[in-house]
Amino acid sequence: MITIHQNPDIKTKMMTVQAINQLSLERYPKTSDQSLRAWNAADEYLVNHVKENITLDKSSTVLIINDQFGALACSFSKFSLVCWSDSFLSRTAITANLKINNLPEEINFIERVENIPQPNIHFDLIIIRIPKHNSLLAFQLRSLAKLINQDTAILAAGMTKDIHNSTTALFEKYIGKATTSHAKKKARLIFSRASSTPKMSNENLHDIKIYELENYAVKSYGLPGVFSRESLDIGSRVLLNYLPKTKGNKKLIDLGCGTGILGTIVAKGNPTLNLTFCDESFLSVESAKITYQKNIGRNAKFYVTDVLTGLKNNDYDHILCNPPFHQQNVQTLSIANKMFKQSALKLKSSGELRVVANRHLKYRPMLSQYFKNVKMISNDSKFVVWLATHPQL
Repeated sequence: MITIHQNPDIKTKMMTVQAINQLSLERYPKTSDQSLRAWNAADEYLVNHVKENITLDKSSTVLIINDQFGALACSFSKFSLVCWSDSFLSRTAITANLKINNLPEEINFIERVENIPQPNIHFDLIIIRIPKHNSLLAFQLRSLAKLINQDTAILAAGMTKDIHNSTTALFEKYIGKATTSHAKKKARLIFSRASSTPKMSNENLHDIKIYELENYAVKSYGLPGVFSRESLDIGSRVLLNYLPKTKGNKKLIDLGCGTGILGTIVAKGNPTLNLTFCDESFLSVESAKITYQKNIGRNAKFYVTDVLTGLKNNDYDHILCNPPFHQQNVQTLSIANKMFKQSALKLKSSGELRVVANRHLKYRPMLSQYFKNVKMISNDSKFVVWLATHPQL
């Protein structure tokens, strides 16, 4: 059950959400940068709005979409809760923060609406943290039609720099009328409700973007929200000039694979290559599967995981990596550092890691912690390709 108060001063005597400032929350991966928190003003604004304006009880069903570190899941943990996240790292953070706060850890995670444990459920409240890419938001909103009715309250939150007319237009297109709140601490809310008949989109739900690299006779297939889904990013274009020359049954990992285009190109020139694709994004790994099968069609391995967790140590010959230096919209090198460390563990003593990065990023000291030999092998003015050999972990 859900009731929306007209008077924001009304305090519910029924079950309430837990204020974020009453929680202990940690980022994942952990970072030494004390300025980076596991929540932001948009999370606080959303939780406070629900606390002051919406009455929930034990029967209320809540869907949370794109919770990054668990601030929202922890605040709403008393209710019947489903979390929809494309990020393995976010799921890990949510679970860890529930445990830190002694809250129930029995949470239903899904990567698409077809995986909801109760397929005929309609949610009372749907909470959305606005994702970085509009393509992912559109995909998620298109998917909601079967889960909502005119009684479903839909509440989204984001920083003002991430909410534009195009953002609210997506809610209008796929859900129904949408309005925005005043800004607070540079954050804003979006309110939306379905019409009497939820909008069913005739568009291709997955909206795969395809582009071809003619010089390599390879096509990339990218699902919504996946890095470099519409065209190959500049860094990967540079790395294409420095791919390893593999022969025989070598083992190669495309780490942070995105659409899987790099690993697929290497496999194109080596029919006996043993290839593994890894990413923390479910949609990325699904994209890599499509890209690889459409272009190559041989067997390969695909993992949605935290960097290289679960893969065998001292077992691989080559790793390709174009590491992110942002987590959502926050700059951090913690993910790249973990990629380098785990690469050193997974590579054979004769193995090598090739990394492409913006020239201003200080990766040499980080790589040198885990590899005896680190050298620059590119001469591009904006991007550097590092070759790291002789892992020392």
